[in-house]
Amino acid sequence: MAHYKKDAASNRDALFGGGGGSSSSRARSQRPATTTATTASSSRPKSTTSAAANTASSSVTSSNNNTNATIADPTITPGPSTIFTTSGRITSRSTPISLLAGAAKIAKMAEAEDYRLKAKKAMTRGVFSKPDPISASNFYKRAADAYKQCGENRLERLHRIASGDCQLGQDAYATAAAEYTRAAELAEASDEISARKRQECHKLHLDAAGAWAQMGEKGRAAESTMKAAFGLVMGEEVGTKMDVKALTSVEEGIESFVPDPLNRKRNYRRTGASAYKDANAVDAEAFARTALQLANQNIITDSYAHETVFKVGAELIKRRHYESALYAYGAGTASLEQEGFATVSLSRAYVSEAILTLAMGDAVAASKDFTGVHLQRTAYLSSRECALEEDLIRACDAMDLEALEEARSRSGPHRSALASLEPIVRELVGEIRVSGRAKKEKAGVSSSSLSSSSMAAVPKTGTAARGPASSNTDAAAAIAKPPSPPPKKELSGKELMQDTDACFAEMDDIMNDMGLDDDEDDDDDIDLT
Repeated sequence: MAHYKKDAASNRDALFGGGGGSSSSRARSQRPATTTATTASSSRPKSTTSAAANTASSSVTSSNNNTNATIADPTITPGPSTIFTTSGRITSRSTPISLLAGAAKIAKMAEAEDYRLKAKKAMTRGVFSKPDPISASNFYKRAADAYKQCGENRLERLHRIASGDCQLGQDAYATAAAEYTRAAELAEASDEISARKRQECHKLHLDAAGAWAQMGEKGRAAESTMKAAFGLVMGEEVGTKMDVKALTSVEEGIESFVPDPLNRKRNYRRTGASAYKDANAVDAEAFARTALQLANQNIITDSYAHETVFKVGAELIKRRHYESALYAYGAGTASLEQEGFATVSLSRAYVSEAILTLAMGDAVAASKDFTGVHLQRTAYLSSRECALEEDLIRACDAMDLEALEEARSRSGPHRSALASLEPIVRELVGEIRVSGRAKKEKAGVSSSSLSSSSMAAVPKTGTAARGPASSNTDAAAAIAKPPSPPPKKELSGKELMQDTDACFAEMDDIMNDMGLDDDEDDDDDIDLT
């Protein structure tokens, strides 16, 4: 009995058979690979082999270093796969745990080349044969996996795209979308120039979105569309504004999650036109009803779909696109409201909308949304986010700076509600002003420094009078003292009479223009009987 428990290999062989997991079969399967590796390594010169291995390993190392540096720099926009997924997942999928080197790498490269030739042969039309995309896609995928073990980013990317094209031609949409997504992630980690990386990443994610849409996966198609949009800003500084093309792609991606007829903040969209709007419609009301029904069918209510939209809103806040960010948060709120459940996420979405509206300097719109929409949900009335929103709106309406500082204080009564917000939204709360749009203060400049510098620039007249006379003191006194106006010239009696007559004439002209120049008595025209 003890032997049965300890010998795990024998247990597996007894249950599942010894062919698949025995050490002898593994040794037999590895024997031809070892022979091939030895033959390939012996057939090449030693200098060429070592040079190729050193070059490949150095290129892989430099590529990995560049990728890590790009991801680690907080001032540079990372790739869309890093924005919308966890860093551990993207790292594990981009780079294998260990890369081959030396003779093993040369043998694996030869194996990948063999797979590529087989795929090319499978797609060749012969006299008694026709192209076989399924077999070709399988060979391309095996070649890409082999190049992945060798750390060859570009070759793996090309074979992933070829495999995806073959799968797409055979209506294998899920496999094609996975290959395109993997190729886009490799494009993010490549050592190409930034413009080429953005173009490839944008194109490949759009191809993946098209494949998911053909399959009927609307949620995954919308996510791939959003990744394609943020592929256009990859590598740029976080604080810089997006160009028109990138912002248009982002807002189109937001509409792919929540159509505009269901988004209360659709008027804050800055670019593009809604796909659910037709300016040339004959019957506008009928078209609006049809568009609303279609929007209810296409809204994305999958689990955690709203988090993707909120991440988009946070990225837009970093770039000071407050209107587009409010459009994104409105879409996320509509997705949560469509589920019909009052959750903490919905409360945070409501208060985030209010904070963004106040940051735009529109306290009236924030108060209207608070009373007309947010307070209509009973569960929101007892939440801590509701109390924070109420105090912020009340302070801005009354232009009470002290009340605003107390509401957003980290040690105040709303510290728990502030702690649950997104970091960028929490930072935006500190930039709200009682009047006007929120503006980011320049680095190293504060109100205290400005006041001290202005006080230092104003000379003290009493000290200057008591001190010794000098050229600097005289110059400062001359600058501080405003120039006296010239004395008015006294008018004589005749000039005063002419000035008075001119004033009366001007008043008569004004009365004539207004139609009040009739001095006759019109009492006879009025019948008092």
